[in-house]
Amino acid sequence: MTSTPAKPTRELLFPDLSDDIDARIAWFQHMQKNQPLRFRPEYNLWEVFRYEDVQYVLKNPEEFSVSNKTHLGLPFSFGRADIPDHRFLRGFVARSFQPGNIEGLAPEFAAMVDALLAPARESGRLEVLGELGYPIMERVVGQMFGLRIPGVNLFREWSDQMFGQLIGVRSPDHADVVDLFREQLDERKLDPRDDLMSALLAARRKDDRLAEEKIIHMCLDLATAGNAPLSLLLAYTFQRFCRDPELFQTLRRDPSLIPGAIEEILRFDFSWFNLWRTARHDTVLGGQEIKADQYVVVWDSSANFDEKHFPQADRFDIRRSPNPHLTFGQGMYICLGLPLVRVLGRVVLERLVATFSDLAADPDRPVRTLEQMKDYVVSLDVVLTPSKTAVS
Repeated sequence: MTSTPAKPTRELLFPDLSDDIDARIAWFQHMQKNQPLRFRPEYNLWEVFRYEDVQYVLKNPEEFSVSNKTHLGLPFSFGRADIPDHRFLRGFVARSFQPGNIEGLAPEFAAMVDALLAPARESGRLEVLGELGYPIMERVVGQMFGLRIPGVNLFREWSDQMFGQLIGVRSPDHADVVDLFREQLDERKLDPRDDLMSALLAARRKDDRLAEEKIIHMCLDLATAGNAPLSLLLAYTFQRFCRDPELFQTLRRDPSLIPGAIEEILRFDFSWFNLWRTARHDTVLGGQEIKADQYVVVWDSSANFDEKHFPQADRFDIRRSPNPHLTFGQGMYICLGLPLVRVLGRVVLERLVATFSDLAADPDRPVRTLEQMKDYVVSLDVVLTPSKTAVS
């Protein structure tokens, strides 16, 4: 009798990853050379390591579905809606996330960041996520989408819950946030406003495919779309500043290097990411036969260290160009919040290097990470030296 494969989870793959980045890169490159596609029969699952193979899977949702991937009870999200629903629903919000539209908000973002950095300028201390990362996203979400978030701590809790569930280390629990957004939806029915939720309700009156429950889950998705990525980007960037003070000084001397630094941090430091798909039908990838309904896990983090596309891939280089990393995906399912993360991350770093002349890890408050996932930073404290003259 043939045994039924166990249902895979994201957590099962993490033991293969060393905490040491050099060992991690070496493993990725070993797999690219010796076993670019690895079959795990106990889970009926393929792992994909080479850039071209990872890119092919991500850019061909007609062959590799997102809708059947293991998501551990997440409510509806853009990231797992099948192609017709994805195109239909993303059309309602794509304009908000267009890079040009987000870039137009940069001056307002800068004012928000300056306000959040003002207390640190006085105290010389900053908890990067709790006092900067999450508060800035809460304000941006409120401004861009008109969603009312009752406090930074709750917003942080929701985001950690969603992301922890996505990577398989938290159990489903969305009742509070769903109830909150349902209450706001009821308010918009009686008092429509110039915001996303009201626009979605108006669209629902024209197309009943946009159910109220889906509107609520879309708002949840949007509220957290850029939050975990931005928080991780800031955490990894500040950690680099603490390990390499010269990097901070380089960006102070030449802030035009900040966009390149962000792209290289996305490539290099998000080295534990993978994305899940399911084969829609029998197909061939990288010379291997993949059967319908088998799971396909693409290591976008491995692809980011493929020497064919990133010469001297094991070297961190903020001047690397081109830098076609695959962090947060590619194709129609690329992370919705990535343009926001890029612009907002750049603005945060521009204001940081203009406001402070130096920073270091706070010796009294060590970094805390998620117990089940050491790469996920929970809190990061730094001490800062204000510039004698703040740069505009």
